[in-house]
Amino acid sequence: MGLSMLDFSDMPYRYFPPKRVGPIAALLSVYNRKRFLPVYGKVRAIDVDVDPALTRAVRERSQLLFTPNHPTHIDPYVYFEALRRVGATTFTMAAYDVFLRSKFNAWVMQKLGTFSVDREGSDPSAMKQAAATLTDTRFALTLFPEGNVYLRNDRLTPLHEGAALLATRAVKTLAERGRRLCVAPVAMKYTFAHDVSDLAVARLRELAAAVDVPWRTGASPLDMLRAVGVAALHRNLKHRGIDFPHTDDLVQLVRRAGESVLAQLEHKLEIEPRPKDDPFDRVRRCRRVIHQVRLDESRYADHAAAVTWADDAMLAFRILSYEPGYVAERPTLDRFAETVEKLAEDITTTEQPPLAERKVFVKFAAPIDVQAFVDRFEGRSSKVMSALTAEVERVIQTELDELNARNPMPGGSVLIA
Repeated sequence: MGLSMLDFSDMPYRYFPPKRVGPIAALLSVYNRKRFLPVYGKVRAIDVDVDPALTRAVRERSQLLFTPNHPTHIDPYVYFEALRRVGATTFTMAAYDVFLRSKFNAWVMQKLGTFSVDREGSDPSAMKQAAATLTDTRFALTLFPEGNVYLRNDRLTPLHEGAALLATRAVKTLAERGRRLCVAPVAMKYTFAHDVSDLAVARLRELAAAVDVPWRTGASPLDMLRAVGVAALHRNLKHRGIDFPHTDDLVQLVRRAGESVLAQLEHKLEIEPRPKDDPFDRVRRCRRVIHQVRLDESRYADHAAAVTWADDAMLAFRILSYEPGYVAERPTLDRFAETVEKLAEDITTTEQPPLAERKVFVKFAAPIDVQAFVDRFEGRSSKVMSALTAEVERVIQTELDELNARNPMPGGSVLIA
């Protein structure tokens, strides 16, 4: 379970271990598919396709590390239902913020076999649990290697190497025990079951009013989507005293705006950017520093400012998470509507419910033998991790592309003019 692009916790980190109880997990699974997914998630149906090689790996009790994509907030619930049909049981790593939402939420997650991780820093407890799951238990392990919910289903964001690191460390131990370790990529594709063009445009009209953009009669929905996004960006930069980048190139606009917010924040935090860090690495570094300040009682004079810094870090993250041209290059209803939903979440800073009923296609791809990568690169860990991560990313994106190519639902076929 990844961390959504909402505010992050200022509570001290606490490790939550998995406490899976089979009968309770079974009852929660029934509630998930009978009530939660159809009502809250508006999931009408889940179509699960399993590669025969994965079915054999499950039957032969190979150790599996599942790596699903993470395009929406309800992915873990869809994934758990899909995995139930595969016949595998998993422990799952999740951001600790999710456990802190309520004691009941933490109880449920632990009973399902979920454990916490501090994504803003090193976490030996989580890493120890993940390693033990791979080498010492009868359960699979699940990580969402994108790390965050980006609300962009058709395009995978670059994967973190954490899954590959764990696999590289565990493969030798398992091989000594005569067991095979495989990484199992999973692609989840959400698509609208009905034509929700009118609903999406109506929601966009509301957002236009919220950021004072007049609705232009005759303008295309795509033009209005861009106008609303640019206006929202302009307002946020103005509130922070940052000059708006004057360019018609949307790619440059997003990049320069995000980096301007980041540069201002790093100056306030007295952080010197490192040349090799990409913008998301810089955001994570800022968040770690802010988190430390908010938990340091001796720095109480900075606590009020730290709240603003946290908002700035999230703004930089949100800006940089947009991929200009994503909708225009293939203006399906799915891409248009999910971008409207993403924009609504970023403007309101609250999680948005789905516009309407959706169907989810879940493809469990053929498992990737980790030992083959170790042999290919003669055990050089950095090379193994890089190549394995790239292969997982390639497989998931390929599966998403294939799911889109044969998607018969309105979400994938209705084009927004």
